[in-house]
Amino acid sequence: MPLTTEDKLEIQDLMGRFALAVDVQGPDAMRELFVDDARFVIDSFQVDVKGLNNIINWIKENSDTFPPNLNHVQSNFVIDGDGTEAKLSCISQAIQDFEGEIKHFVIGRYDETLVKTPAGWRLKVHKLNLRS
Repeated sequence: MPLTTEDKLEIQDLMGRFALAVDVQGPDAMRELFVDDARFVIDSFQVDVKGLNNIINWIKENSDTFPPNLNHVQSNFVIDGDGTEAKLSCISQAIQDFEGEIKHFVIGRYDETLVKTPAGWRLKVHKLNLRS
């Protein structure tokens, strides 16, 4: 069965919640976004973390290396799948507001694998492909 409009909206909302967790709420908010056996991949930084607790711990341990005051903006969503699994591709931009200066920090593409759980759609594989 193809994805419904409701599925696609829920998946897009999940990605908005991901950006909110990254920018405002902190890593513990990601517990509601990922499945327990999820993967978090950023090839350009040689990051491939497996398991929800490991993902959250990695983010906490490395958060002091992240630039301050980032705001993530996502666009150009393409979502395909069936009633149990989906693939999402979208552009992600990080805009930095620091010391009165606003600058475009980085752009990349999220390539996500999601699964539908009893609690709703959740991230199974989160992959960020950064543009050079």
